[in-house]
Amino acid sequence: MGPIEGWYVTFRGSHLAVKGLIHPEGRVVAVLAWRRHREGFMRARGLIETYAFLKEHGERYLFFDDQSGQVLPAVPLAELEAILEPQNVAPLRKRGDLSESVRALMEELADHGAEARLTGSMLLGLHGPGSDADLVVYSIEQRKAALEVLGEMRSRGRVEVNVEHLLRDFAERRADSLMGPREWLAHEVRKSLLGSYRGLPFSVKAVHLPEEHWEVRRSSRWRSMGEVALVCEVLDDVFAPDTPNMYRVRPIELLWGREEGMEVGWVESLRSRFSEQARAGEEVLVVGRLEVDLRSWRYRVFLSGERTHMIASRQALGDLWSGLVERVRIVGGSG
Repeated sequence: MGPIEGWYVTFRGSHLAVKGLIHPEGRVVAVLAWRRHREGFMRARGLIETYAFLKEHGERYLFFDDQSGQVLPAVPLAELEAILEPQNVAPLRKRGDLSESVRALMEELADHGAEARLTGSMLLGLHGPGSDADLVVYSIEQRKAALEVLGEMRSRGRVEVNVEHLLRDFAERRADSLMGPREWLAHEVRKSLLGSYRGLPFSVKAVHLPEEHWEVRRSSRWRSMGEVALVCEVLDDVFAPDTPNMYRVRPIELLWGREEGMEVGWVESLRSRFSEQARAGEEVLVVGRLEVDLRSWRYRVFLSGERTHMIASRQALGDLWSGLVERVRIVGGSG
């Protein structure tokens, strides 16, 4: 297993987070996570900063990928200074900079068959006193095990939902989203792969293996058809907990965008924020980039980091649903 989602690579002294499972030959798609400065490292956020950083070193690191139809931040493997794989609990016992809660959580998960590995700032040794623990499990089987044990731990009160922490996270990272804090929180509290353990906020990223992915390299040629907003029914949520994540859907209503939106078969994203957003049988509001595959003429909606992009569950939102739908209609009208 090479560098995939959850891994980090070092390029020109800075750390980049690997994104997704499918990469151009000889390259790795990764976004800037921690940029090297004279004083140490500074947290980076957003694709704009990633593209600016890579462009400083040469436009060859911005690579047009025929499969995704997008210009991607893709660094040649031969030019990487280091490849950092998420670590299991065994080598972490020697690290004095990690709290006992991190190791205890990983050991409890492992005892129940979920072999979680440490990633994020703690893997890199760049965490602070208030940092979350970012964990990752690999394969569908491991994801199932993690969901089962975390669900049981929550039912017994060993894992809690820290609403204050979730709202603080929204204010720091999602404040520009079209979805407001109450709407966002209504989804987050339903998620099994995040919580608080002995006062430690954590999240577990579930990553299926490349051979379990719904797409293989060179199997498609996706091209954008512009933005679209739909109301859909979720038909299948098998990959909903994962990163990348995918929801098979049946369009019910086109709010705005091209009429081909009513032929969309699924919604997918490389972003973990969209995992566990909805369940099979639920009605969802989807705003994203409508894409067509030039090989098969199938249609999908791709969710990126745009502030308007979302998949929101009517069942999670309850009375908040109509207000969000109206807000999305207004955005389409103003566009």
